Amino acid sequence: MLMNTPKQRTIPVSENGRMNLPADMRRALGLAGSGHLLVSLIDNEIRITTASQALKRVRELASPFKPSGAYASDQLIEDRREESVRENDEQDVPARG
Repeated sequence: MLMNTPKQRTIPVSENGRMNLPADMRRALGLAGSGHLLVSLIDNEIRITTASQALKRVRELASPFKPSGAYASDQLIEDRREESVRENDEQDVPARG
């Protein structure tokens, strides 16, 4: 888990853009061995995070919009099923006359 204390390092960047992320920072991100990171350029600053941390952040941002109870899609499916049953019942009624 990331610590709340900001950490800064000056690290070298090679001519081809490669750099090494310090071990204590990799550990703080929960990285072991090789893997992938998300790198964002925000207001001329680079932010590096893991996919799982980014997903967690998106879920936190979206949580106020999460419906309470059933999802709208579930309600739509239920409505369609009920409508289909009604249509089938109407077709089964013999014609008068």
